[in-house]
Formats: sequence, C-alpha cells, structure tokens
Amino acid sequence: MQEFPAASMTRDPVAIKEAARKGPVAITEHKRPRFVLMSYADYLALTAKTTDPRRSLKTNAIPDDLKALALEALNQPYEP
Repeated sequence: MQEFPAASMTRDPVAIKEAARKGPVAITEHKRPRFVLMSYADYLALTAKTTDPRRSLKTNAIPDDLKALALEALNQPYEP
C-alpha cells in the first residue's frame, strides 16, 4: 500500500488520487498510517454485503469477493 504524508493532500492531491485509483492509500501523520483513501468502487466492494461498514466478520462468514480482496492485499509486497 502506498503511503503519503497528510501534508501531501494539499501539496499534491492529484498524485494521491491517482494512487487511490489503483488501490487503497495510507495517509500518514508523523510517519504513522492514520487514514485510508480508496476508490468509491473499492469502498462499495468492501461494504456491499454488510449493513454496517464497521462490522467485523468471522473468517468463515466473509463473502468470497471480500476474501479475494483481502488475500490480494495481503500478497502485496510491504513498502515502508
């Protein structure tokens, strides 16, 4: 997941939006991830099967499409 400092939101918002089109982006404050920016399509995919987007699911209850998104994210190389 790409990371951008919060100050970049005012300095270079286009770069952040372009990165978010490709996948979720972490917005950092004091070098720590604080927020995530993602495309609306990714957000809908994450929340489509739940009534509350903050609801947690047991691993055997996670819909297949969300499992695929999670596994894809977990298989991405870590880039600090």
